[in-house]
Amino acid sequence: MLKDIRTDYLKAVAEYGSISQAAKALFISQPYLSKFIKTLEEELGVEVLNRQASPMSLTYAGERYLYYMDDAEKIIQKMLIELQGISNMKKGRLKIGVSPILATYTLYKFLPYFMKRYVGIEIELVEESAATLESLLLQNKIDVCVNSLPITNPEILYEHLYEEYNYIVIPSNHSLYKKNLLEGEELDLTLLDGEKFILVKPGLGLRRFTDKVFAFYNIRPRIVLETLNAENAFRLANNGVAITLVPQSVIESVALKVDANLYPLKSLEFKSHIVISYQKNAQLTPAALAFIQMAKERFRNLE
Repeated sequence: MLKDIRTDYLKAVAEYGSISQAAKALFISQPYLSKFIKTLEEELGVEVLNRQASPMSLTYAGERYLYYMDDAEKIIQKMLIELQGISNMKKGRLKIGVSPILATYTLYKFLPYFMKRYVGIEIELVEESAATLESLLLQNKIDVCVNSLPITNPEILYEHLYEEYNYIVIPSNHSLYKKNLLEGEELDLTLLDGEKFILVKPGLGLRRFTDKVFAFYNIRPRIVLETLNAENAFRLANNGVAITLVPQSVIESVALKVDANLYPLKSLEFKSHIVISYQKNAQLTPAALAFIQMAKERFRNLE
């Protein structure tokens, strides 16, 4: 970041309370610093230091000067970031947060295209639970995050990528199984209260979604198994272990003879919404902006 040396000198005097102590801290001579500040005051037409106070302090004009100079510094930094983008992003780094499920079933649909176009951008993937990823976004430890709604923190904004149905998977050995299920037929979800379930682990986006469905339909599941892998849950359900709930992308991606009933959750409220999220007040880098734009374009083309 470009820094204006005048603000550093003035801040040092305010911090140390004297020109002599500030000069020592700045490794310059006292006469040089005194002359420097005097010249600044002449340029501004106001005094920036209250020399009668002990320790020496900034005048109101001095405080306002630093305020506006700090603001100007932020504007300069924003300009430099934009200019970096104009230079075709030959170098840079992008830290992408992603949930394990979306890392497996969604990321491959657009990340390779980004890496091919911007070969100089170093990619760092961070695979964590939804809750952890939101925390990392707010700490500026990742640039963007590929995750699913709900996102309730108002400090996190997001761009929509795509939506998909979720399916209740009823094993063929279950009492609710129907041998001749009609395509698109729906299930009375209140019948699932007290039934055995395989669920992904707490903290994952799919688990937060599943818990929302359970709460809406007053379903109290008997959880027999928890896993980090949605495909694992689907395979186990298909093999008769218990009921599960998985997204459409998992079912479509698994090469598996499906023996279970697949009941879609057709309510718009219970479709999965996949998004790219970022911190509300963050200054997104050109790489992050390009990544968001390319992801949105890829999914528009896939629709």
